[in-house]
Amino acid sequence: MRIVREESIRRVLKRLAIRPEDRIAPHAQDLEYTACRSDELDAYIDLYASSELDDGERGVLCCFILESMNEIIQLGKTHSRQGQALTMLFSNEELHRHELEYWMDASDPNEEDWWPITLTPLEFKKQASLRRSSK
Repeated sequence: MRIVREESIRRVLKRLAIRPEDRIAPHAQDLEYTACRSDELDAYIDLYASSELDDGERGVLCCFILESMNEIIQLGKTHSRQGQALTMLFSNEELHRHELEYWMDASDPNEEDWWPITLTPLEFKKQASLRRSSK
């Protein structure tokens, strides 16, 4: 499974015109989080939205998008396409369930121990649910 994941990361990086060897060091861990850069978030959103991707590539982009958004939110900023990104990811919620749950984990009673992004997808999901129920 790890080899498939790394191969998916390599394919995504190539689609983004990034040399995988520039982002993937030998024996590197957590590549789905370390191979991305928050200043490339627009490119990740564009690729997710426009390309025919397999589930592995969509999974990688989900990680890249959420990790990048987390970094941006940690800086006290909001990305202009945050809503679009969350709409895409939640539209494939079954595929991304585990990754979304990871970032939305609010089980620790101390909110300061949550990811900076945690409230953003939680609130998005709540609002989407309210919109569906009001129709």
